[in-house]
Formats: sequence, C-alpha cells, structure tokens
Amino acid sequence: MMKIYSQLIKTFIIIASLLGTATMHAQSWEQIQKLPSAQNIFVAPNGNLISSDFQYIDYSGGIYYSTDKGDSWIKCNVADYAYCKMIQAGEYIIAAGEGCNLARSKDNGATWEVLNYAYMFTDYISEDDLIYDVAYAIAYFKEKLFVADFGGGGVIYSEDFGETWTLTDRESLKYDLGQIKSTAKDDNKGIDSFYNLAENNGELLLFGVYFIYRLNEADYTWELLRNDCNFMGVSATVDDKLICGRAIMNYNEASPYLEYTSDGGRSWGHIAHADTVDFDTNVRVLHSDEKGLYSGMQSGVIYYTNDLGQNWTNISDGLPISLSPLIIDSDDEYLYVAIYDTPWSSSTASGIYRYKKSELPVASVNTTLNDNDNVYVHNNILYVESEANINLYNASGAKVAAIENSNTLNIASLPHGIYIYEITTATSRITGKIAK
Repeated sequence: MMKIYSQLIKTFIIIASLLGTATMHAQSWEQIQKLPSAQNIFVAPNGNLISSDFQYIDYSGGIYYSTDKGDSWIKCNVADYAYCKMIQAGEYIIAAGEGCNLARSKDNGATWEVLNYAYMFTDYISEDDLIYDVAYAIAYFKEKLFVADFGGGGVIYSEDFGETWTLTDRESLKYDLGQIKSTAKDDNKGIDSFYNLAENNGELLLFGVYFIYRLNEADYTWELLRNDCNFMGVSATVDDKLICGRAIMNYNEASPYLEYTSDGGRSWGHIAHADTVDFDTNVRVLHSDEKGLYSGMQSGVIYYTNDLGQNWTNISDGLPISLSPLIIDSDDEYLYVAIYDTPWSSSTASGIYRYKKSELPVASVNTTLNDNDNVYVHNNILYVESEANINLYNASGAKVAAIENSNTLNIASLPHGIYIYEITTATSRITGKIAK
C-alpha cells in the first residue's frame, strides 16, 4: 500500500502555467546537474552541495557531492536506498531512505555509512511493508534525532545519531479507524502516516495526513492539536513563525495557501495567496533564508516573497514548468532546487538548478521597507555610507541600475519617480526607498 501510494505521489504531475498577478523576474535558473529523478539538494556546513537521485525502481541513483557550487559532481560510494530527505544533525548529515535505512556523513557528504532502524517496527509493520518503509519526517531536536515512520510504526528517537533508538508513546498517536484497515499488525486502531517534523517556540510538532501533534517531553507522549492537517507536509521558519504548506490540490478560493504558528501549534494564522497561485495550493516545498521565503508548487512554479506574502514574485524562468520542485536550499550566493521527474522518463530536464540570489526582486513601493539615513540622493547621485553592491529597482520590481563595490550610483538617466534600493555587503543587506 505504501509503495503504491508513494508512486502515485511521485507520478502526479500537473501541467499548468500559473502567472496570476505575480511578476516574472528577468533572472533565469541554470541547470548544473542532470539527474533522471533528482530528489534532494542540500548545502553542507562547509559549502559542499549534496544531491540524490531517486531511482526507487532499481536503486541505481545514489548520492553526489560538489565542492564548487555545482560546476562539477562526484558520485559517492554508498548503497542507494532512494534517499528522500536530508538534514543536519550535530556533526552529521543524515539522509533518510527507503527500507528504514539512514545514511550519515561526518565529512560534508564525501563519505557515508548506512544504518537501519527497521527492527524498531517489526512488532507493528509487516516484513513486506518494511522493505519500502520510509521516513519523510525527520528532525534534530534538542540533541536528539527523531524519525517519524510513514507506515504506522510511530515515532522513534536516537541520542547517538542512529546507533540506537527509543520508541515514543504509540498509544497517544492512535485513532479509531472505523472501517479502514490498520497498517499496524494485530491492532484495531491506526497511526497516521507522517510527512513532517518541525520545531517552533522550543517545541516539536508532528504533521501527518490527518493530524498535527506536539511532543510532551516529560513522558514522550503526543498531544493532538488539530485533526485537519490535510497533508501539511512542508515547512520553513521565518523569524518566530513556522510556516506550513499543504502538498495537495485544493483549487478552492477559501483554501489557505500557507498557515503559520508562533506558539508551538496552539494558534494558527494564514498567509493569503490572493491571485498569485491561481487557487493551486499544492505546495511541494518551502524554504527560507536571509532574503525571504520561497514556495515551490506542484505545477513547477516557484514564488518568492520578502515581505511575508504581501507581494509574491514568480521566479521560475529557466525551470521546466511541468516538473515539480522537491527541495530548495541556499548558500550565500545561490538558490538551489531539485527538479524531479519519474525514473522511467529518461528526462534531461530533471536535476539540480541554481539561481543568483543577488538578482532576486524586492517588494513593491507599497511595502514598508527599511529607509536608512545613510542613503541619500544629491545631484543625481545615490550615495551610501561605504562601499557595497548597489541595485536599484523601479516600482514594478525591474532592475534599472546597478554597481558593484562602490559607494555611489549615477541615476541621471532615470526618469523621475520612486525607486527601491538594495545595498548588500558580505555581512548585511539594506533595502529602502528613494525619490528622484
């Protein structure tokens, strides 16, 4: 059952063009690695890029790493288990694969060892199902590695990075199945299939198909918070907000695009999609960094906002529009995305793409920005306090002038109006408005 469901998710591709009211930015993505079924891109602490190829039919994909921001790649010598997610856990990078396998690396992705936790679930999941069992939900929380099983086993944690495991309370995760057959052996109640584990306000939240839970650290039981999760499987953190998206089609104006919590799941707010996503609320990936929030849709479109959804910009130019983004990560210079296609498609479009962060648009002039007394205009020259990279945008978000490593920018050729400046150095980024 899990294998069939997993294949349906992997092959469900919506061919659409979602322009809405968002603006397409001029910068284009470039493909830096071709993979038949790209699943992961991960930026290691030292800057290495790590990718994985999701060849779940014959396990011929594997893990790759790059030491030059994706210009060249090396395939790792590690058994392939169709690794679906990677996280940083202490000194280790952990890659979760099928068959209850975890690969871990202590040298930024160059070498790996494989561990297996299937023995923790043999009392609850059949041997046939364990072969395909996977952890989409994995997190490092308060020096413990947590894995939430997709097949009804429950949630386990390790204090030694996967060497040994402890099972959290299963009873508090059980629900009445009614007429639905349980995946757990000899059990008349079921446990949800889990898609995400995420921290907010010092608490660990667990997201399934139906339910959202919070961990009680005193006794490792789970408190039910919501029963309307509806595949809320992706998340990113902006300031104190854990922002979550649903990996399911709604096509309903009333459906929330993104939801967020700042108090460990006790209360929730919405980030409206307005017309930006044309009612397609199937969010396959969320990512945040110092620039803002990125939302990748099932249809292949990626949106960007630097004002928490007041303005969204389509930054999908250069991406294959019919293929889904699955993971977005970033370093100080680039955004990276893994674009997925099915293993049997022989795709040349699937792979890893990158996008220069210096070319990201800024919000419109209707958005509150950080005006700065040390930035001013005199005699058609824009002055800044010290040398920096200066970008200037018009009210539509188009770049109209730029200079690198300077404290002045000549704007004599620009028409009168309101402009948005972006000043970046190695350690800071300042935006604001000027008038000419």
